[in-house]
Amino acid sequence: MLPLSRSRRLSAALLLLCSLIAGCGGSGEEETRTTGQGGRVYGGVYRMNILRGSPNGLDPVLIDSKHAEDIASQVFDRLIDLDDSLHLVPMLARTLPEISDSGRTYTFHLRTDALFHDDSCFPAGRGRRITAEDVRYSLTRCCDPRTSTVAFWAFKEKVRGASRYYQQIEERTRANRPVEGVEPIEGFTVVDDSTFRIELQAPYTPFIYYLVNTICGVVPHEAVERYGRDFLRHPVGSGPFQFVEWNPQQHLILRRNPAYWERDAQGNRLPFLNELRFTFVQDDKTQLQEFTVGNLEESFGLPTEQFAGIIDPATHAARPAYARYQVQQKPAMLTWFVDFNTTRPPFDNVLLRRAVSYAIDRNRLVRFTLQNSPAAPAEHGVIPPVFEGYPVDRVQGYRFNADSARALLAQAGYPNGAGLPPISLHIYPDPRLQQVALALQDMLKSTLNISVQIKTLQTPQLLEQAESGALQFWGTRWYGDYPDPETFLLLLNGALVPSDPAAKSYPNSTRWRNHSYDSLLALGTVTQDRAAQSALYAQAETIAMAEAPLVALFYEMHYRLVQPQVRGLVLNAMARYRMKEVWLAAEKG
Repeated sequence: MLPLSRSRRLSAALLLLCSLIAGCGGSGEEETRTTGQGGRVYGGVYRMNILRGSPNGLDPVLIDSKHAEDIASQVFDRLIDLDDSLHLVPMLARTLPEISDSGRTYTFHLRTDALFHDDSCFPAGRGRRITAEDVRYSLTRCCDPRTSTVAFWAFKEKVRGASRYYQQIEERTRANRPVEGVEPIEGFTVVDDSTFRIELQAPYTPFIYYLVNTICGVVPHEAVERYGRDFLRHPVGSGPFQFVEWNPQQHLILRRNPAYWERDAQGNRLPFLNELRFTFVQDDKTQLQEFTVGNLEESFGLPTEQFAGIIDPATHAARPAYARYQVQQKPAMLTWFVDFNTTRPPFDNVLLRRAVSYAIDRNRLVRFTLQNSPAAPAEHGVIPPVFEGYPVDRVQGYRFNADSARALLAQAGYPNGAGLPPISLHIYPDPRLQQVALALQDMLKSTLNISVQIKTLQTPQLLEQAESGALQFWGTRWYGDYPDPETFLLLLNGALVPSDPAAKSYPNSTRWRNHSYDSLLALGTVTQDRAAQSALYAQAETIAMAEAPLVALFYEMHYRLVQPQVRGLVLNAMARYRMKEVWLAAEKG
């Protein structure tokens, strides 16, 4: 079959999205809408499309992408959370933890009114109360290789006994020996039903932020045991919305949890919305069109080709045709880059990596390819300029320099590209990344005479292969998992690279190691003074940029169009969704 033309592909995608939205249940127009305190309205369906496609699963220990986090965070509660201003707030814990003077012990006092969702895994289908044992069970799963966890990085060499537990389970499983008798993780202590304690090996300043991520979502053992490997497709938590239905290639539906424990400042029981409906059509133009005809409540991610017709780059205001919508914008805690596998030829050659870094014109990429929609070209490091007090300008990155690029390529042993083996750039089918990949392909050819073949994988497959070391060069992006620069520096932390080259390496998929970098990062994580910590982080980042395990491309700017009737939806630097506080005004317009 011949491939569809561009216009026919768009029409096909549009028809698919229309059918998915129409087929996700009722329209919601016939439901009874009620008004709570402060005029906030209960009811309604919030519809959003996720351009990166369907996630690879919603088991917390498998969460390794922003789009999975966006969905899973509505289903699973954690001990603590971030508010809309990215400040720490309690969640399943009644207050923020008591932290010992040594900085090693965190004590959490849990709520006693939080219940797991009703589900057939429980007797009579009724969700039970959450206890400290559930927290211990959930965090232990993060450190158990039998779960295929990608969350172990958060506890490895930090929580007392976590690494030993992981290693013993791994060794016994590999040797086909029973795992019974392996000592539990001593740093996880159930003091009583409503008190849980975490003890670290040594102080680690950013650790508190690790706990806000959905990898630390609390799950019931009954659901994991009932659904087994299918738990990733049938998540059961205690969050404001509960799982209803998931067709991985089409849509996912969450419904209001009527027993949710939280109330807002006016005393209204949360959440307000009846349903969340996610679709997964990976075409930003289709998404925008469906938004403008009223079939989506938001359009997050604007088509690059249409950006200047939607947003005035000078004023950042909406053009007249889009003036009726709410326009949300925010410099993002998000950097786009390309990664190298630094342990495989040809990119185990630092001179080649630096040559590629100099050959990319980031200003051209931002101004012309992306129509000035990003916040800025990434000419410093991988850490975006959104962290208060972080000295971005001290980090020397790369600016386009054709002469330096060609000289380094020759020093690497490939003058004018001669002798260089074929290069494959793998990407996932994100419209923005596809445009960037084509621009990089052209830049590397014109500047270095390097031919690059672009290959597309679905997002879960690309992440799987990158973490497994199967790719040599791939495009991606990183959202900060928490509001601390360390979330970006962990991408290059050599301590997180497994000794087994066949094992998955997450989040350091480049597998780059540098002792000086690791030492500065480790020192920064135990430093309490923020200015001193930032200085150490910047020194580490400068070392990394000199060896170029990745090529930072641009720092993102968030833009989101929102329907007029939407209330309570806040855009922050992390684009973190708190859908429990979102509501829809009774009248549109």
